[in-house]
Amino acid sequence: MKKNKFFVLVFSVVCVGLCVVVAGLLSSVITVSGGGVSAGTFSGFKVFAISLGEFTSENSAQTLAQQTSQRGGAGFVYESDNLYYVLASAYEEENDAKLVQKNLSEGGTTSKIIEIEVSQPEFNGISSEEQKKSFLSALSQIKSTFVMLYDISISLDTGATDETKAKIEIIAANGDLEVTLKKITRGESAIDGIYYQQISNTYSEIEDILNELKDYENINGVSLSSKIKFGYLSIIDKAKDLVDLIDNKI
Repeated sequence: MKKNKFFVLVFSVVCVGLCVVVAGLLSSVITVSGGGVSAGTFSGFKVFAISLGEFTSENSAQTLAQQTSQRGGAGFVYESDNLYYVLASAYEEENDAKLVQKNLSEGGTTSKIIEIEVSQPEFNGISSEEQKKSFLSALSQIKSTFVMLYDISISLDTGATDETKAKIEIIAANGDLEVTLKKITRGESAIDGIYYQQISNTYSEIEDILNELKDYENINGVSLSSKIKFGYLSIIDKAKDLVDLIDNKI
């Protein structure tokens, strides 16, 4: 029974992916974000992602993911509770996600809203409150990078900017990351040093994402906007993994 249900689900979402142009539907009711967060004030955040299908295996999800990316969505495969969701985009406000979901429904596409939470790390054993604020600043900048990429993708989809200007903004986002990391202190204890290294490694991975975006040329029908959506969802996923790593959950 479970197997039959799985194949019905695969068939339905693949059919949806074949007949819908995603990009316009994802952006037509959404405006750009109001901004990032202040340094040292990170208290966690949630995003509300639009899923176009869910699968029990990652390989099965990849087919719909590729179709979604070729139609302007992210095509990002997100794993949670042993299910693989094909995400098209994500929003800071649940109401925005609901508006997009309604827009998709009116266009004939069934979707689901997936809540992804990046909580504030506990930083157990940290040497001082000041050191904690330093690390929270680093996490604030990660969120700000997501917000910047989100804004760029919306501007591209609505024609408010072009790819050249978008790439200049991506370069600026990368520069902001580098500046923030240089300001973060390594701390006074071995535990501080471990936290610093975990944050630094995540920063390096995010910089790789931004470098790929600034050099990206449209191939296989996948636009820069689609790659940016994939990029910001990747950053959210890495931020979530970073918090879990700091809190010894992975």
